[in-house]
Formats: sequence, structure tokens, C-alpha cells
Amino acid sequence: MSTTQFNLKDIAVIFLLAIISAAINIVIPMKTILNNIGVEGPAGGMVFFGGFVFILWISLAPLITKKNFSAVATSVLIPAFCLPISPWYGIVDPPWFGIYGIVTFLIVGLIIEVFFRLKGDFLGFSIGGGLANFVCVITTWTAIGLHTNVWPIEENLPIYLIIAFVSGALGSLIAEVFISFIRKEKGD
Repeated sequence: MSTTQFNLKDIAVIFLLAIISAAINIVIPMKTILNNIGVEGPAGGMVFFGGFVFILWISLAPLITKKNFSAVATSVLIPAFCLPISPWYGIVDPPWFGIYGIVTFLIVGLIIEVFFRLKGDFLGFSIGGGLANFVCVITTWTAIGLHTNVWPIEENLPIYLIIAFVSGALGSLIAEVFISFIRKEKGD
């Protein structure tokens, strides 16, 4: 991966990926969909769809730009684009609650960066995406629970955490397969 600075194309890619992720997050009523099928608990959308809504787009950044910290930049921009439209998980007390979203996504971006550099194959990058979504869910649950006393149902925790990991792993895997396919088609 290149350590040179971002050029205009890299910045455009990072912003576009973050905007797509934020738009999906804002437009699709995840909570309503999950409640209608009987899935309860805070951050259910992140558990079940975080790999596709967030991790996929964050994982595409270093694959496309081949630049250090592109996953971090993309991941921090996602909540930055979401927060002006709606408070993080609707929580307005304390008023700074949205900082949890930015810090959580910073961690997500760092995990994806580390596994992108270490990967060597599809499995390593997928594990990074799974771990990133897993950590994102845990930190989000913790923040929501500490400030609202709304916690996930205890008996659902093991399966929800497994689903969160699998969702994130699939997001990174889809990103890697997509980019590999595009490069193969282009002859790279």
C-alpha cells in the first residue's frame, strides 16, 4: 500500500464511499424492518447489516486507493455525514453522544487498515471486517446502554455477536471479491 498523500481522485473515492454508506444507513429503515421480523435490541441494523451498510464501503477504500489511512478517513466520514441528519441512535442526552459514533468508526477504520496490511489473502481481510463490525456493535451497545439503560437481551448476545462478525466478514469479503473481479477484467 502506498504511503503517499491522497490525490484528488483518492479523496473523491473516499467521500463517495462514505456518502453511499451514510445514505444507505439513513434511507433504509433497519429498525422497522428488524422489528417487523421479531429482531429486538439496540443497534440491530449494525448487527445484521453492518457488513453491507458500513464494512463493505470502508473496506473498498484501501482496495481502490491503495493508500494508507483511506479506510480510517472513510469510516470517520460516515458518522460525520449521518450526524447532521439525525442524532446517533436518536440519543440527544448527552448532546455529545454522537462522538461515540465517530470514535467507534475510527476504531473500525483502524482495524480494517491493520488487517488490510496483514492480510495476504481473502481470509485475513474478511477476519478484519468481521472483527471491525464485532467491535463496532459492542462499543455501540455499551454507549447506548450506559446512557439510556437499554441493553441487548442477554440470551440473544451470543448469536447477535456471531451474526455481527459474519456480517462484517462478508462485507470485507464482498469488497475483496469485487475488486479482484474488476482487476481481472481490466487485466491488472
